[in-house]
Amino acid sequence: MEIRATARQIDAISRRYAEIYGFERDADWLVLKLQEEVGELVQAYLAKTGRQRDKGHSAEEIERRFSLELADALGMLLALAEATGVDIEQAIDDKWLVWDRRTSQRAGELDAPAHD
Repeated sequence: MEIRATARQIDAISRRYAEIYGFERDADWLVLKLQEEVGELVQAYLAKTGRQRDKGHSAEEIERRFSLELADALGMLLALAEATGVDIEQAIDDKWLVWDRRTSQRAGELDAPAHD
């Protein structure tokens, strides 16, 4: 996985942003910023699914905004992980990818011949 390297890069960009605009970028700010980005993602999703007025944007613009808001939310999540010392790759493996291994193992058990 290369998620950790991307998280470090996004975290560095986020730190520079805070320096340029002169505010304290701590875990609280990152959580609040993540919430803001998720709200914007929801708005973009509503527009994408036709449950919000299009505000004069084309279908392509709406689709692009949704993609960018998804990237914003993910970026803030990765920055939060990095800033709080979470190894996001390991956490994803522990939380999600373990299921793939478990179901593969169970499938193998089902394929194995029964012992008398």
